[in-house]
Amino acid sequence: MKSENIVDLYTRSVAAFGEVLSNVPIDAWENPTPCTDWNIQMLVVHVVSGEVQVANLLESEIFVDPDLSANILGPDPMSTWRGTALKAIGLVQQTPLDTRVPHPTMDLTLERLLGARITDNVVHGWDLSQALSVPYETEEETAEWLLGFWLPLFDFLSDSEHFSAPVEPVDNSASARLFALLGRTLEP
Repeated sequence: MKSENIVDLYTRSVAAFGEVLSNVPIDAWENPTPCTDWNIQMLVVHVVSGEVQVANLLESEIFVDPDLSANILGPDPMSTWRGTALKAIGLVQQTPLDTRVPHPTMDLTLERLLGARITDNVVHGWDLSQALSVPYETEEETAEWLLGFWLPLFDFLSDSEHFSAPVEPVDNSASARLFALLGRTLEP
């Protein structure tokens, strides 16, 4: 896939997450999500801190342990997400995908980092939609690309604490196979 298409997938995944985030009512932040250890607020903190990390890695070229406290969201979580997302997208659009980014545990290029960020936005957008009982649709193009990204890293996924164990997909669509690989079952 061409680099501008990967950047576009990233941008669209961020926008899709924001679309679901815009549905969070003020009294729902403590509601549970399919990520059993996280409520809605913790899930959103995780995604926002990921976009902060993208900006830090590209702008300052340093890895900073993410702030995973609710403080990162400030008084208006939607505005915080929007500003963080726009900054990260702007920096990604200016940076070649083969750019090395600092990370303490792995050799990382921007393209690999975007694979993780697209995944977080897509999967946690779905998680958030499930917690809110609102519709969420994953673009098949994005799901196909993410399958190509994660299948070669299956051993990493199986040893990771980031996702649940794979489950049987409900159908043969790319999105059903992707979510199953990452331990989630889409409703048929």
